Amino acid sequence: MTYQQTPLPKTKKRRGCFFYGCLTVVVIAVVVGIMAVLAVNYVKNLINTYTDTSPMALPKVEMPAAQYEALDKRVTAFKESVDKKTNVSPLVLSGDEINALIANGTNTKQLKDRFYVSIEGDKIKGQLSIPLGETGIPFTKGRYLNGAASFKASLQNGVLIVTADSIVVKNKPLPETFMARLRNENLAKDVYRDPKNAETIRKIESLEVKDNKITIQPRASP
Repeated sequence: MTYQQTPLPKTKKRRGCFFYGCLTVVVIAVVVGIMAVLAVNYVKNLINTYTDTSPMALPKVEMPAAQYEALDKRVTAFKESVDKKTNVSPLVLSGDEINALIANGTNTKQLKDRFYVSIEGDKIKGQLSIPLGETGIPFTKGRYLNGAASFKASLQNGVLIVTADSIVVKNKPLPETFMARLRNENLAKDVYRDPKNAETIRKIESLEVKDNKITIQPRASP
């Protein structure tokens, strides 16, 4: 008598924890990749929405030559007195005078055509056109931040610090995504590329914004 062996039912090969662990890692990697792409697109959309591909033309201050010459002499005399550590009265400047100095100064090229300053009471306001590619913010090469802004200015341990407090572009406030970065950007940092400027600023005691003017107080002579 012959017996026919009944084939045993096939069983699924069990996959160990290692298999499911790898599968989980793959799924997470895919999700992270998708989120990264979405984040990049989101940032690019923000940049395209709030920035422009060309700089904005800012107002020009037309100051008569004789008036600017007098302003330049006053600022030069103040600087020389500070350098020589002689007693000198504070330097008081209006918004128009600051704009004229930026437009014509040999050491303000990094600010020229990027800032137009106005002083309202104790607030520094104005318009700006900043090439964002120089700030290190991703995806901003060839993009410009054009708008109106308010600034904070201070002197800390002889270091001049000017930061953007708020910026409005296309009638909308700039997202905190950008502002958080710009608030940490000292807009006056290029002034220190000239060692003479840096040394002069270190001799300043205080900077006060009041009554539509900026008052610069030198350190008292020893």
